[in-house]
Amino acid sequence: MAGNIWTVNMNRQPIRRKIWQLEPRFHCSVVGTCLDLDELRKLGRKMQIPGKTLRDDYRLHSTFVGLVGESSGAAKLLNKFLDRKYITTIKRFNAAQDSRSLLALWNDARNRGDVSAAFWALITHPQATESLLIDVYGQVHMLSHLSGASVRVDMERFNHLKNEVPRLKRQVRQMAKELEDGQIKLRHARQQQDSLHQENARLRTTIEQLNATINRLEKKHDIRVLKEDNEKLQTKARKHQQQNQQLHIQIDKWKKRAITYRNERDELRADQQQLELQQQAMERSLEEWLSPDCASCDNHAQCDGRLDLCNRCILYVGGRNRQCAHFKALVEQHNGQFIHHDGGLEQSPHHLSSLLSRADAVFCPLDCISHGAFNRIRQDCKRHDKPLQLLTQSSLAAFARGLNEIASNP
Repeated sequence: MAGNIWTVNMNRQPIRRKIWQLEPRFHCSVVGTCLDLDELRKLGRKMQIPGKTLRDDYRLHSTFVGLVGESSGAAKLLNKFLDRKYITTIKRFNAAQDSRSLLALWNDARNRGDVSAAFWALITHPQATESLLIDVYGQVHMLSHLSGASVRVDMERFNHLKNEVPRLKRQVRQMAKELEDGQIKLRHARQQQDSLHQENARLRTTIEQLNATINRLEKKHDIRVLKEDNEKLQTKARKHQQQNQQLHIQIDKWKKRAITYRNERDELRADQQQLELQQQAMERSLEEWLSPDCASCDNHAQCDGRLDLCNRCILYVGGRNRQCAHFKALVEQHNGQFIHHDGGLEQSPHHLSSLLSRADAVFCPLDCISHGAFNRIRQDCKRHDKPLQLLTQSSLAAFARGLNEIASNP
């Protein structure tokens, strides 16, 4: 096959294959794995590829797959770009003298998440056998499926959270407006109450004055007329007292409603903050998943944008087993170690104690763990003075947020 054709130098030593010397089935994986879309567009503009193709991701990818099959100027330009981009990894792989050494370097790079650089360095290495190439090609093919599925799920969750935040903000604004209206009505009712208190005070003063006048005029004037006036005043006073009682009832009602609105507003604000924190963690996580290799960045020497777990060991108790591979990859990508215990479903509870001794921090998803396991890990963490992160959900977003909190508290 074309992959077995080695170019030799003047000393008759085999040198690395060129991209057009690889079998055609490898071209798609090389273009899709080792180059991102921004790099393809940059190279496409140099090659004067039509703008319509540059704007269509699939057409752009297909065009480059077709170009690298022949020893053309485009293929040479792309080959030179990949050699320069992955020069550090290529030098490390050049030290391998046989396929066994290449396989060990590949496994190490794959476990560290450095798939694109290792794939190019291995597939063009002169000591890579056909069986090794087929095996690595299959692994890269499956990794692309797993990565795409994971990113798709995370994007769906991200879009849901992004759409939920504006709704909660509108609801908070509505509740704030209702609370403000209630407070205005409460102030108005208190003003009416104060007016009634003043009126009652004036009436009591008037009644006292009239009683004094009655006592003075009791023997000089018609007592009947004075008594009728007194009854009218008392009737008016009772009416004001009834109005005062009704206002008290109305004030109590508005007070209770204001407390209810305030509690609901606080709960909505807490939910909003939770969603915004998950959204930020999801955005950072997705940005890191989709970000290009920092080794190719002109500013990588000054850049320190990713969080660093400083080789800390994260113990994840409970959750769903199918998610652990993604969590492990995320932790290791950020310079950490990941261990998992299912909370006692299949693994022994005694094994949890031994894992806890190795951990620097413990993550526990509240929606996917038994009560017994949760109480046991909480007591053990308190006894051994281990940081315990309680995650609201067993999701990538909650997990990423927990990692950010651990990394920000050395």
